[in-house]
Amino acid sequence: MSAPRAAAAIRRAAAGTVCLIVFAGAGTGTALADDNGMADKSAQAIADASRKAMSQVTSMRMVAKVTEGSGTTALDIRFDEAGNCVGTVRPPGGSGRADVIKRGNDVWMKLDDELLRAQVPGAAAEDAIALIDGRYLHGTTDNIMLRDFAQFCDLDYFKSEFSTKPANEQLTKGARSTVDGRPAITVTGKRGGDTGTYQVSTQDEPYLLRIQGAKASGERVEATFSAFDEPVRPKPPAPADSVDLSELR
Repeated sequence: MSAPRAAAAIRRAAAGTVCLIVFAGAGTGTALADDNGMADKSAQAIADASRKAMSQVTSMRMVAKVTEGSGTTALDIRFDEAGNCVGTVRPPGGSGRADVIKRGNDVWMKLDDELLRAQVPGAAAEDAIALIDGRYLHGTTDNIMLRDFAQFCDLDYFKSEFSTKPANEQLTKGARSTVDGRPAITVTGKRGGDTGTYQVSTQDEPYLLRIQGAKASGERVEATFSAFDEPVRPKPPAPADSVDLSELR
């Protein structure tokens, strides 16, 4: 796992709202039994094993928050290597929520009224709200708007970013910890004024379970990962609950 690369992945998921970041915040906890040997390995060996495990996942869930000057972007998504995805995104400033469903190249996106008002200026926002009438917008990734919004569903991108080893990596092994009840080992890193950690499972495969980071400028990122290799079954809305983007003129 590379701190800058992981941050870049979260940044893409948050639609470009975060700059390069490294992980921060060491985890602590009582000693717990493990069965994959990670707790006994060096920091570099833990990182290498985690990178390999993350490069092989077929699906996962990511819950993340990215905070910078404009506010906090939050997302909760489940996605797989077949291009299926379900999730929500909350943009900075607390301005509403978008629900996204992706099955292959088809995308359904639902923006709540608050988000529509934040995105569409003036009286046009009320017109858009009335026109959409609480329905999902439907199209394919050929549509620029849907393609941009669906970028965070690209599991292959995340796997590439999370599994690439950076040059001049400096890591320190930390304490045992837990992430949502799952035992883990913590590895910390520091570069200039940027600090951070990531926590790797000590049960079964050495998956990355959590990252936390902070830049000297104040930008922060945190994310947890779970549901590795579990099926993702997106359920498109009923036809009456969606409207094709090509019909909106």
